Amino acid sequence: MTEHTIRTLERRAFDLSEIQIRAANEGEQRLHFTGRAVVYDQLSADLGGWQEVIKPGAASRSLESNPDVRFLLNHDANKLLARTTSGTLRLTEDSEGVLVDADMANVSYARDLAELLERGDLTQMSFGFWVTRDEWNGSLHVVREFDFDGGDVAAVTYPAYPQTSAELRSIAAAHLERDKPAAPQVRELARDLHTIRELDMLAKL
Repeated sequence: MTEHTIRTLERRAFDLSEIQIRAANEGEQRLHFTGRAVVYDQLSADLGGWQEVIKPGAASRSLESNPDVRFLLNHDANKLLARTTSGTLRLTEDSEGVLVDADMANVSYARDLAELLERGDLTQMSFGFWVTRDEWNGSLHVVREFDFDGGDVAAVTYPAYPQTSAELRSIAAAHLERDKPAAPQVRELARDLHTIRELDMLAKL
């Protein structure tokens, strides 16, 4: 199991689920957003010869520390919809992942987002996090724990899946190379060497 000392931001995309947009109350134009930000025990898309799964409880420690997380449109810092530190974004964990509950700012792009979601034009989200504890099972990257602080959840038009750090890509490549079967020429050479050793041993008898 790996403990990460270098913080590299990871982003992963997923299909929107359990989404609901409604008015905060009868007298206000503010919109209330609920949905699932992280899904546990779901196999990711192919990330370049390897896949990833986030295990239940991965966000527990981070969420207990009241992380500073922003809700953005298309990961655009200029299109801030809500934030945990202001109390307008609330993240909670259950057995299936992390849920988002947000009172979106009364801004034009929040209303644009609501329209796009209701029409089904925008159907995916992405979330930013830092892996803090993980392991590899062959070509499967198992995330046991991650840090949400300074990260974000975002409704996205183009999820650009996956946005994987150079560090993690390098680690994945090393694991895949280690597990790769030897090339035919290498296997033949190994057999030839083994035969030579056997003949040598027989000659000495």
